[in-house]
Amino acid sequence: MVRINKRSPPHSPAICCQQVATQSVDAAAQHQQVYSWKRPKDLARVLAPSHAPPIVILPGFGNCSSDYIAPYGLKEEGIAHFLQQRGFAVYVVDIERRDWIQVARCIASRAYWTGKSTVDPGYRWYLHRVQATIDKACKECDSDQVDLIGHSAGGWLARAFVGDALYMKSSPKVGSGSAAQLHVAPGLGVGHLPSRAHEGVRRLITLGTPHLGPSTGGRDMTGGTLTWLNTQWPGAFFKDQGIQYTCVAGQLVAGNKEAANRTLAKYACNSYREVCGDGHGQLGDGVVPRCCAHLEGADNLLLDGVFHSISKKGTFAGRSQLVWYGSDDVIDAWLHALL
Repeated sequence: MVRINKRSPPHSPAICCQQVATQSVDAAAQHQQVYSWKRPKDLARVLAPSHAPPIVILPGFGNCSSDYIAPYGLKEEGIAHFLQQRGFAVYVVDIERRDWIQVARCIASRAYWTGKSTVDPGYRWYLHRVQATIDKACKECDSDQVDLIGHSAGGWLARAFVGDALYMKSSPKVGSGSAAQLHVAPGLGVGHLPSRAHEGVRRLITLGTPHLGPSTGGRDMTGGTLTWLNTQWPGAFFKDQGIQYTCVAGQLVAGNKEAANRTLAKYACNSYREVCGDGHGQLGDGVVPRCCAHLEGADNLLLDGVFHSISKKGTFAGRSQLVWYGSDDVIDAWLHALL
């Protein structure tokens, strides 16, 4: 089932989703309920219009480009391939799995352990590569803009990129230059960024992104970076400047702390706890709870039976047998947001 909420909830997305979940959450946890994906009969295949800008995919934490281009060596199983089959030009930010060790620059800092981290220095390398990919996509497609698809952490990193002063120039086609050559305007630190969106971004879709941390205290798993992001640019912050936000969450399994080890419910409980503070009874995609995957002011979608990634739980070494956001059968449930 596909559920869509295009209105801003009266409370924060975390509170709103928790209220919905509590109606059946205890029963779901008790019975280790797992939802199944069933493609709606009236869900049409989405085809790219002639004027569609190129798509840039932002990999999630720990992922690499090949997870989206040719997972496990199978190009025909990649989300990039499925999007290309629908007529879209697709680019994936060039990331190797070993590149994520650079986040250690953040983890080794005092700011991380005091909950005051920003994208510097742990994620700056990632944002530079996003700009480089946008430059390439716009040049090769003769386009002024791109659409961003951020998977998992790639979604909140996309939000950080859109508002970052370091990339505030004219659109890529006009000549922003390499990201490494750009500089923040005098007097502007990362904590005082201008409220202007990147001109080269048209729309942003996030897939299973942990946008929000614990709602009532608890540890921010990013060492404060996510908290900083949601203070600087909360919700669909640049919506009034023309950027359309679509946040896709999965509803696959309820976390259950009493479930047997190595079960999906137990794994989900532990993973949800890292994101929102308490994983028991939370519903989500097996990694990210749905209560943290939506943004105020965005077009928020909830997909039943969809797993977080193409990989098995807890590893990148094997392929999951569950459908995920980038499966060919699922893509059309959210791809209409780019039309």
